[in-house]
Amino acid sequence: MSAKTRPSIPWFLLAMVLAFVTMSTIQIVWLRTSVQMREQLFDDNVYHSLNQVSEMLTKTSTGMLQIDLEALAAANENTDGIGNTGSIGTGLDDAEVRMLNRIEALRIDSVLPVILEAHGITIPPAIGVFDRYGQPVRLQEADVEYREQMAASVHKVSINTLSLNLFFPNKGRYLLHNLLGQFALTGLMLAIIAWGFFTAVIGAARNKRIDRIRRDLMNNLTHELKTPISTIGLASEALKDPDMQKDADGFNYYIGLINEENKRLGMLVENVLQASLAESGKMQLFKQTLNVHDLIREVVKNVAIQVRKHGGKVELELEAEEPLVHADRVHLSNVVFNLVDNAIKYADGDLVLSISSAQTTDGVELRFKDNGIGIAKEHLGKVFDRLYRVPTGNVHDVKGFGLGLSYVKTVIDRHQGSIRAESETGKGSTFIMVLPRTEIELKKPH
Repeated sequence: MSAKTRPSIPWFLLAMVLAFVTMSTIQIVWLRTSVQMREQLFDDNVYHSLNQVSEMLTKTSTGMLQIDLEALAAANENTDGIGNTGSIGTGLDDAEVRMLNRIEALRIDSVLPVILEAHGITIPPAIGVFDRYGQPVRLQEADVEYREQMAASVHKVSINTLSLNLFFPNKGRYLLHNLLGQFALTGLMLAIIAWGFFTAVIGAARNKRIDRIRRDLMNNLTHELKTPISTIGLASEALKDPDMQKDADGFNYYIGLINEENKRLGMLVENVLQASLAESGKMQLFKQTLNVHDLIREVVKNVAIQVRKHGGKVELELEAEEPLVHADRVHLSNVVFNLVDNAIKYADGDLVLSISSAQTTDGVELRFKDNGIGIAKEHLGKVFDRLYRVPTGNVHDVKGFGLGLSYVKTVIDRHQGSIRAESETGKGSTFIMVLPRTEIELKKPH
């Protein structure tokens, strides 16, 4: 694809993408910074808590001297001096044994969580004491699974030659839990930004499609109006010729041509007007009890010339036992005309249109089956959309605005009826319409 034919991306879409990425990045960076600050505050509080414990264990006091004497007596009696928790390490010197006894006497497993909580940390840590070689000399049985993480932990303090290490198994969850409000706010803002972005993109795409449809409508409308106007103009010029006035057959031909094209102009204007009324919701219905069979025969009679012009025929199989409906004559006639005209436009060769009726529990079912070019499955669900025209491939002489079937659907809906289309490419189309029973029928005794 050359640079001239490559589709360009609208500048406002690029601006919106840039704004969305920028805002998302800012929110993510802000959230990440909040997590890092929270983690730094956590580490600082743990550091201060460990320093406070270290000061308590290393300070000189009468109580600590008493603990040291007891540790010395225990060593003389060949005990491990580590209380009821047991020692994993071996070969400790007297100073290390005394420090372990201080840790036990201080009840570090109970005191340390209280100190941590005083500094704002409410999750329990796994506590271990390690020697100078990084081997554990005091470790609760429940914390053995965290031995490696504890040895590599940054949360530790040196107590003489020993090291008091902490590990927080639930640290990540704890930090995130404290930031749930910020996470929720960030998620909400990103969701709002994403919603606004995609809404704008969808709106831009819709507006672009509407603009294209409007251009197509204006082009079709101009072409449709130009043709009969041009024909009427040419016929009028021909009638001015004195020789033409002497030719009765030619004169009548041009008069008939002007009349036919004038009706065509009226129908074009009527279609646009009715579609406009249908869209604005101002369509007024003057319902009366009608025989739908008679109405169909009347419409078919009026379009007989057009059908013969295309070398076609209309077959009627009107078999409904109760063909009375409560409907607006003008609009329902327009519906039948639109469906017949649609079959004429898309006929594949000589037109063969079958119009049938049948009685149903809901009312009268009408079927308009033609032998046209058919409708592909991907377009079948859109045929009733306003201004939508099914692509016709190499068929370039099909005229219209994409208003007919939309108008048909609106009228049937206003009559509390239903309509659907069944079709396959190359096998024609069938439009199935159901009109509800008349008010008179509803009042009949069952």
